[in-house]
Amino acid sequence: MGANNMGADRTTKVTKAADQSKTYYFDPRTLRKRKRLAAVFFTLAMLSHCVSALLIYLATTQKISYYLGIMIFLPVWIAGYWFGTFFSQVLTLKLPDGTKKCIISKRTKKILNNIVFYMGILLVAVWTYLYITHIFMAEKNTQLTTN
Repeated sequence: MGANNMGADRTTKVTKAADQSKTYYFDPRTLRKRKRLAAVFFTLAMLSHCVSALLIYLATTQKISYYLGIMIFLPVWIAGYWFGTFFSQVLTLKLPDGTKKCIISKRTKKILNNIVFYMGILLVAVWTYLYITHIFMAEKNTQLTTN
């Protein structure tokens, strides 16, 4: 038990290269930190999407104007998109031979990425629909009042 063996039991095997001749080891603390960081980014992405949905609700119930809603929605939605991207990037580990390895199961990563992505697309689609119908309704109302 010398200084050379300190930390030797703290490493964990991540993957083997494509030719199966090399095994790369990483510190479990580093992998845990990356998982925690990914959880933070996923949470922030979902929170920003929830705020975006709240803005849609407030605009449709006339608590705020559609114009104010869209002006707040855009930066919040962009932040959610970036947090989702950061989430995906933190989970992917690039190995020295150039291959990539996901630090959680690929299926879990795919499901969580799809949740963030499709929720963002759904929010943009709903907001676009509401904004366009609001513009058409405002145009129709102004035409009726000018006659």
